[in-house]
Amino acid sequence: MWKHWVNGVLGLWIILMPYAGLPENLHNLLMVITGIVIAVLAFWSASESQKMI
Repeated sequence: MWKHWVNGVLGLWIILMPYAGLPENLHNLLMVITGIVIAVLAFWSASESQKMI
C-alpha cells in the first residue's frame, strides 16, 4: 500500500520540479504531463486497493 502513496508523492514532485528554477522548454511541459499521469494513476490505484479491503 505504501508504494502507491510513494508513487503519488513522486508524481507530485515531478509536477513541481519545473517551477524550481529549471529553464522553461518542452522538457518542462513533458515533466508536468508525466507527473500528472503518474500521480493520477498512483492515487487511483491506492484508492482502489483500499476499497478491496
